[in-house]
Amino acid sequence: MPPWSLDELARRAELFLRSDDPHALDEVISRHYGVLGHYTRASQRGEILGNLGALVVTRFNRRGNVDDLDKAGALLRQALTLWSPGNPKRSTSLNNLAFTLSTRFKHQGSANDLEEAVAFQREALALLPVNHPDRSVSLNNLAHVLSTCFRYRGNDNDLDETIMLYREALALRPVGHLDRSASLNNLAHMLSTRFRHRGNDNDLDETIVLYREALALLPVGHSDRSASLNNLAHMLSTCFRYRGNDNDLDETIVLYRAALALRPVGHLDRSASLNNLAHMLSTLFEHRGNADDLDEAIPLHREALALRPVGHPDRSVSLNNLANMLSTRFEHRGNDDDLDEAVPLHREALALGPVGHSGQPPSLNNSLDTFPTHSEDRGSLGDIDEQIAIHRESLALSPVSHPDRVGPSNNLATALSTRFRHLGNNKDLDEALALHREALDLCPPDHPDRSGSLNSLVTTISTRFRHRGNDQDLDEALALHREALDLYPLSHPNRSASLNNLANTLSTSFEHRGNSEYIDEAVTFGREALTLCPVSHPDRAASLNSLATALSTRSCHQSNDEDLDEALTLHREALNLCPVGHQGRPGSLNDLATALSTRFRHLGNDQDLDEALTLHREALASYPLGHRGRSASLNQLASTLCTSVNHRGNDRDMDEAVAFDREALALRPPDHPGRLASMINLAKLFLPALTTAVMTKTLKMQ
Repeated sequence: MPPWSLDELARRAELFLRSDDPHALDEVISRHYGVLGHYTRASQRGEILGNLGALVVTRFNRRGNVDDLDKAGALLRQALTLWSPGNPKRSTSLNNLAFTLSTRFKHQGSANDLEEAVAFQREALALLPVNHPDRSVSLNNLAHVLSTCFRYRGNDNDLDETIMLYREALALRPVGHLDRSASLNNLAHMLSTRFRHRGNDNDLDETIVLYREALALLPVGHSDRSASLNNLAHMLSTCFRYRGNDNDLDETIVLYRAALALRPVGHLDRSASLNNLAHMLSTLFEHRGNADDLDEAIPLHREALALRPVGHPDRSVSLNNLANMLSTRFEHRGNDDDLDEAVPLHREALALGPVGHSGQPPSLNNSLDTFPTHSEDRGSLGDIDEQIAIHRESLALSPVSHPDRVGPSNNLATALSTRFRHLGNNKDLDEALALHREALDLCPPDHPDRSGSLNSLVTTISTRFRHRGNDQDLDEALALHREALDLYPLSHPNRSASLNNLANTLSTSFEHRGNSEYIDEAVTFGREALTLCPVSHPDRAASLNSLATALSTRSCHQSNDEDLDEALTLHREALNLCPVGHQGRPGSLNDLATALSTRFRHLGNDQDLDEALTLHREALASYPLGHRGRSASLNQLASTLCTSVNHRGNDRDMDEAVAFDREALALRPPDHPGRLASMINLAKLFLPALTTAVMTKTLKMQ
């Protein structure tokens, strides 16, 4: 039987690739191998080897057998040797080999593959002069592999060169060019990456401008319009998070609704659009406290989950999204039904992450949102043990020193820290620290994830300091917070949060050592953080409370009434930013009440005590029976009632304080970390009466 001609090979390959027959691809690959011996000319063999390599890569994409990547790489290397530097097909051959090596890097993590991919893409680009019709494609290919380098190495030069290449590609696609919209999106995506890395407002603004132009090029009815709507909506949501402009939030939701409308029932991307809109409605709820937004988000997540049946690759993501929303509603209303529904959803999500599953780490990470909540409320530690076991399995899948090991290391460390908070086992805390240190070592100074790893490590170190009181831990926590702050220039959107973290640790250092320089520095950093959160910024309330707490601390130790008065003013402003129904309102009520109680102890003004009691009562009313925040709120109200008893001697206040402390204790079973504190609070209430009784008995005996 004579061999197929090259044209026939190409025709059959295209035909078989469209076939549903699982054996069709194997057959066409076998045919290509079979004809290799019949063609001896370099050009013929080069074409066959190139096509064969591409077919084997296709088989890898369908079946995931890494051996196919090795075979494809070898075939494409042979093909490349057959195309001389002046041959017009050499550029295509270089691109194909670079793509295969880049794909293998993503699955095996070999730095050599990535370096070779970059080198081959550079050679391919050099073969295409400025006026070559394929130059813009080659520019995009090189930019893409350099962006991969940046993601895994964090080298700013790679990021800057990527953006430069995408700019040149865009310049080669003027207004009217069919691919201009794609180029606009490529450049916008990398500018948004640089914004997240460096926090330069110009990058954020340019990204939005580019996405708006890309959207304008896609009229109503265009198949890519919904994706473009989502791109613009995503960046506007980012803009809202960092600037707090309500107009950005409102426009984001309008755009996500428009994108969803373009994806009717049956559309492949409808579930993704449902999740996007639901997520922003959740953000709207957090910002404005309207429970209707939360109630709308949950049905959207339910519909998205229904569109991802068992076997769908993104089912675990949808399971977690719905579970997280139900957990949020539980936090807001304290309805056990929401929590009971959320936990099995996360369990199913975890079960869908089999060994080697690429989507497993995000699922595992999200599961942290609900399992600790469930354990704290129900006293169950089995859930935490389960997530630790699965995190260990996930970590075992990531080779030592592989860039992807950062996430699994931090996830396992977080789970171990959660178990430590429940059981107090020092081995868990020490292992968590070792894992966070390993993750940080994988993020060199310029790595985009270094700041996140620094914060994870310093949080755990601070936990160990609180439990062991080791000055070295406190010193290291301060040093790490200072390093994290140095990673955020003045204009970076994360700088305010970093300032608050450092200020809080400085306050702790002051309370531990009494060095007035620490508390003064904490107030200074707190003020700077607040200036970075203007009115309407979503983090302003948290920044107000952080500064107010530092001022209250300084006031207590320096007897400075001005600090305390300013702290009260700041707490009142923070409370005004949390309207009734806002999930942050109960905490803000308690913060203000605590500061008023402090001023009462200093000045003895009954109005401060009465207002503190009123605020604590309102906070308690926000935590219905079953809510995990209720026990702490009961203790705070009982403590202020105790102050009232000592000041006024009102038996009714005493009875209430005892009743509230008893209820708080009943909500904290034997293995609850706060049970001892509740027992001490209750005992303190009876101590004066007990002391009086003992003294009376002693006097009678005398």
